[in-house]
Amino acid sequence: MPGLWRGRRGGGAVRAGEFVSPCDSGDNVENAAAALDDSRGPLPQNKTLFLGYAFLLTMANPSDKLCSRPKRVDGPAGSSEEEEEFSEMIPYNKHYAELQLRSGAGYILEDFNETQCSAAYQCLLIADQHCRTRKYFLCLARGIPCVSHVWVHDSCHANKLQNYRDYLLPAGYSLQEHKLLEWQPRENPFRNLKVLVVSDQRQNFLELWSEILMTGGAASVKQHHSGTQNKDIALGVFDVVVSDPSCPAAILKLAEALRLPVVSQEWVIQSLIAGEQVGYNKNPKYKHDSIPC
Repeated sequence: MPGLWRGRRGGGAVRAGEFVSPCDSGDNVENAAAALDDSRGPLPQNKTLFLGYAFLLTMANPSDKLCSRPKRVDGPAGSSEEEEEFSEMIPYNKHYAELQLRSGAGYILEDFNETQCSAAYQCLLIADQHCRTRKYFLCLARGIPCVSHVWVHDSCHANKLQNYRDYLLPAGYSLQEHKLLEWQPRENPFRNLKVLVVSDQRQNFLELWSEILMTGGAASVKQHHSGTQNKDIALGVFDVVVSDPSCPAAILKLAEALRLPVVSQEWVIQSLIAGEQVGYNKNPKYKHDSIPC
């Protein structure tokens, strides 16, 4: 069952970033180093431990953690079991995890690549928790398992490949169900959808969400920069408009007349988490002018 690894403590191990004084005795330094190695896991003795596997690595940033963790409606902030689990997990050092995987013949993908993912025996994304990064969303869209870094630690520690399915991370926090949803195999959540993406941000919106929508099976995605003076967009050929507060009034007016949904990036995110398209009006955060988390 997913979550078997959650809540495991490091047994008093030195955490990443802790300072060990050079004045400590040799025994203390050695013990601290051993504790740190134990917390991160050793390099694999089996040099083919991860052979055939391709890996993407990502990690949550502080804003990801605020957006992604569940909030209890019946208790004070920060009191949920899930939040406590975050602080109890084995420390994550992305570069060291990459070293462990390479040392075991794992293939590291510097960026998402559909062809390379398909060519591998198994492609996995490694992260410290469910998060809101481009790589995480692309893997949700593509159906690539998102796995805790603890799997790397435990596999190296045992010098035997553990079942990654026991270490699956949640897909994310559902705004509609008010809980974390488990990762599940999904295929083309945006199947056959024709999407117009509108924003004044090219890289961080137009290109980002176009790539994610297409990876998730959209039939077509057209980009439109909000600053472009072009009133000849044939909105009638689209199923939905994904936009932000920069969406031009002319597009909003025409979309309203055509009863064409205009939604925010959060609608895309929640559809990825659910593994299927969620209702366009199921949450206020789906409005195009809502403030992103």
